[in-house]
Amino acid sequence: MVFKDNTFFSYVFLATTVILFAGHAHGANLCDNAPNKQVCNSIVGSRTNPRDAVVADLHKMVYQNKAARAEAKKQAESTEINICINIFESCIYYNKLALSYLNDGNRNVARDLIGGNIDSYQKCDDTFKNSGMNNPVAKSTKLLKDMASTGVYLANLI
Repeated sequence: MVFKDNTFFSYVFLATTVILFAGHAHGANLCDNAPNKQVCNSIVGSRTNPRDAVVADLHKMVYQNKAARAEAKKQAESTEINICINIFESCIYYNKLALSYLNDGNRNVARDLIGGNIDSYQKCDDTFKNSGMNNPVAKSTKLLKDMASTGVYLANLI
């Protein structure tokens, strides 16, 4: 079949473009009011479903907690670093538990578990601060607090 003009192809191209841009823009909109847009955008990527974004956040938090724990174990042994190691280990458990609750459809419990991590990471920071020491894993706890804040934010969108 021969077309005398390219109208049909123009409409197909236009429709495809609109669908692609609409999907990308919606994924970006998930992070519009996020507490840390840069962290949120790195987690959300092209996802458009808030639940999928929370799942991605939780998986990345488990990985990042494992990395933080490994970094903490490289530090000189101290009461403070042991507290942080225990916090990272417990947060791994609670993030996996949050995934389980999310899979069961209980967004509120999942959100609260993610939010509890923020306090835990702060406890790691405060332990060093109260001892008058520099926290050697401060960058990790900062990133993890930002990731947890993003997870809470995204869970509220479900």
